[in-house]
Amino acid sequence: MRALLLILTALCLAACAGTTGGDAAGGGTAYQATYDARLADKTQFGRVVIAPVNFGKPSRNYLAEHEARIDRMVAKRLEAAGYEVLPSELFETAWKDGVRKWGEPYNPGTGRLNETVFQYVLSETVNALAAEGRVQAIVFTNLEEMQVYFSPSGNHQAHFLGVSRRPSSRGGEGVPADFDWVQGVDAVGLYVNVFDLKLQRLFNGAGGIEVTEYLNLKPSTPRWTREKNVLDNQSFLDEGLDLALKPWLKP
Repeated sequence: MRALLLILTALCLAACAGTTGGDAAGGGTAYQATYDARLADKTQFGRVVIAPVNFGKPSRNYLAEHEARIDRMVAKRLEAAGYEVLPSELFETAWKDGVRKWGEPYNPGTGRLNETVFQYVLSETVNALAAEGRVQAIVFTNLEEMQVYFSPSGNHQAHFLGVSRRPSSRGGEGVPADFDWVQGVDAVGLYVNVFDLKLQRLFNGAGGIEVTEYLNLKPSTPRWTREKNVLDNQSFLDEGLDLALKPWLKP
């Protein structure tokens, strides 16, 4: 029962964190990470597995196709810091056994999360990993979409989860002087959660990556439009991942 309460509490916190957007005024937007210093003790938590599922709600489809690549980047950073990253199949096998017992926590049609089923499947998964004996901690990486806002004046920067990004525009000669900058624009950030096998959270961090829409100047009234290629700017990715893993890992 305690484990289920811990999952529920963490899910609620993750849901609240996932709604955090940008600050058009440019104030401090760095995510307030939580870090249990025990995580640095590799005798206790030196063997980790990166879960191939999100902690909580699934990523949007256009982001989900990049999850495996992001996980490889996180794994590389963990290994460089001295952690052993175990095969994700260990988690996946235990998770599938939990799904067979308790049902699928995600609605395949809508992607909606059933929090109760998620709690039971995750608890079942963790119990199986504990019995197997190799995994000491579980890392969840969530690519989450959020709304950010560009400042209406100056160089029109958006500030979110510790990063600043300028708008991209194309299809015309320039942005009209009367364009309404005060509107939400889609962006993506990385949230990282780490749990021990008692489902106590050891780390929670986040970092902004990029704005996923550009200002399309072709229509008579310019509008924000989804980029065809997202998460392909390596410097943005590196900045976002480094922020999401601080202060656990030092860049």
